[in-house]
Amino acid sequence: MSLKDTSLQVAAIVQARLGSTRLPGKVFTPLVDGKSVLEFLLDRLATCKKLSRVIVATTVEARDDRLAAWLEARGAPYWRGSEADCLDRVCQAGAKFEVDIIVRITSDCPLVPPDVVDEMVDNYLHNADRIDYLSNRQFTNYPEGVDVEIFTMKMLHEAAGKAAEGWEREHINYFFLERPERFRIRYYNHGLGRDYSNHKLSVDTQADLDHLRRLFSRGLPRDFTFWDLATALDRLDHPSSR
Repeated sequence: MSLKDTSLQVAAIVQARLGSTRLPGKVFTPLVDGKSVLEFLLDRLATCKKLSRVIVATTVEARDDRLAAWLEARGAPYWRGSEADCLDRVCQAGAKFEVDIIVRITSDCPLVPPDVVDEMVDNYLHNADRIDYLSNRQFTNYPEGVDVEIFTMKMLHEAAGKAAEGWEREHINYFFLERPERFRIRYYNHGLGRDYSNHKLSVDTQADLDHLRRLFSRGLPRDFTFWDLATALDRLDHPSSR
């Protein structure tokens, strides 16, 4: 199955806000070539071949007015919802834009490679009769910070209607992960034969951001594939092999 022969709307929903406590305003912090963390991520996701669209789910908090204005000026689809209830926010965003399959990505993961997104969407669509939730986050050989999760809008509606615990509503994947008897959960691994799960590439602190900047300054291409990223991480692990 592919997007060419189905009417399914497969959309990335990117969670983004300006209320980060450890690195305030990090989504607007410059990452490379004058592009912010969020701008770099959205520009990259726009090149994915398997996505119908890329939607940003931000909050109704006043501090995110600036983010909403930036998205408006960019012409980017977005939705504003609860800051604390991420589950409802993403669900409302998906419903607003009539999404069928959600590719969930968080804005603190600006290095998500488009080729990984496309591969995972392809895998999900080809195995829809055997998979409900597909992730490269937990129990995989990917670095932390290139996180992609895929599930249906139907599943998200169920979670939004039934999740009662605060942690389930803040971390929307928990509803699925805590119910393996209800949902067919699968984890996606790359095939490079090496384990990169010890690497952290998400942006939570200034040190994390500096680490990502160093990868670019040391030769990581702006349009990198996962293979390029893995090669850059290999150089960090084995500097003498340069």
